[in-house]
Amino acid sequence: MLLSNNIFLGLDSSFSMYNANYKQSYHSKSMGAYSETLIKHIFPALFFYKHGSFDDLLVQNTFLYQTKKINQSIKRQTTFNDIKNIISNINDSMPIDMTNYKKYYNKPLRILDICFGLGYNAMLGLEYFEKCEIYSPEKDNLLHDLYNFSYNIQNSKDIIYNLIKNKFYTDDNTKKLYFLHGNALDYINKFPNSFFDIIFQDAFSSKYNEELWDIHYFKQLNRITAKNCLITTYAKAKHIIQIANIAGFKSIKYEFGSIFYK
Repeated sequence: MLLSNNIFLGLDSSFSMYNANYKQSYHSKSMGAYSETLIKHIFPALFFYKHGSFDDLLVQNTFLYQTKKINQSIKRQTTFNDIKNIISNINDSMPIDMTNYKKYYNKPLRILDICFGLGYNAMLGLEYFEKCEIYSPEKDNLLHDLYNFSYNIQNSKDIIYNLIKNKFYTDDNTKKLYFLHGNALDYINKFPNSFFDIIFQDAFSSKYNEELWDIHYFKQLNRITAKNCLITTYAKAKHIIQIANIAGFKSIKYEFGSIFYK
């Protein structure tokens, strides 16, 4: 696949790409790759990171209210820098649960990014979380093509270079990214129980990639996630939510996708 033949510009002026094998784009044109990652994965994770649970109805309602505000800003066709500022302002204004704050600052936040794709989720995760380990499996290896990709993400070139060279990136040992080339299921089966705090469930749709959306997969996610965990996803289909519930996750459906948690 020639990368240059499949690149397109999103609404927020960030770039994404169409994957001919899966007949889908890596990110939404109507939002833009950068904004979509911030809104559907980074912001819910930051929100959860500060509050520690979605069990509290007030926390749920606050999250739903904030995502509506973000949605209104998208309708005004703001750039990804505008979205970044909106999310940063909301995040700064949210009260911190000190118990949860200390818990995550005493250990790295472990994140599973399904799948690496163009790398927006993983790289913005590195940018927004102070202590984190991100594990990102990916069947395709586009890393050499992505070296000159236009991201507007801090250290993107350095990150991609290190992933090409070592399949690993770290800044000062507080942030780590592991690129796991191969089938995501093979890696997931090897992770220990209760290993991950957050999962970015961003695989191509179940129509083209069923193995990363079925009950067996979600049961594995339940096994490898901690007691207090979060899964972020763009998916809102009823059957996906039902599968996640059967596998043992609670769920919240909202403006941009679904949250699964336990």
